[in-house]
Amino acid sequence: MSSDYPFADGHNLVWDLTGFGDADEEIVESVSLTRDQFLKIRHLFVLGDDPWMVSGEYRVAPSIWAHVRSAVPGVRFQRDADYFLGARQALPDGRFWRPAPGVAAPGPIPPP
Repeated sequence: MSSDYPFADGHNLVWDLTGFGDADEEIVESVSLTRDQFLKIRHLFVLGDDPWMVSGEYRVAPSIWAHVRSAVPGVRFQRDADYFLGARQALPDGRFWRPAPGVAAPGPIPPP
């Protein structure tokens, strides 16, 4: 993998854990996870070819809530809410990185 690829091995990503309630899909909780926190719970998800969750959001089933709580202190989990976890870009300067023209990226590039 290219050493200049800023998302290699999950770097420059942040994972958003979002809980949605019943009323008009309102957000009842939103927490961002660091790479280290994500690595503690990644094994709990079936990710296939998407080891860093850059292709979409994954449901956080109630059966793993206790594991997530131990890795991410402060997460409350409401019984009537549906929770999802997915990655987004988090470059330090806020810009969106793209490979140079004519250069193929060595992995999937999260959408802006």
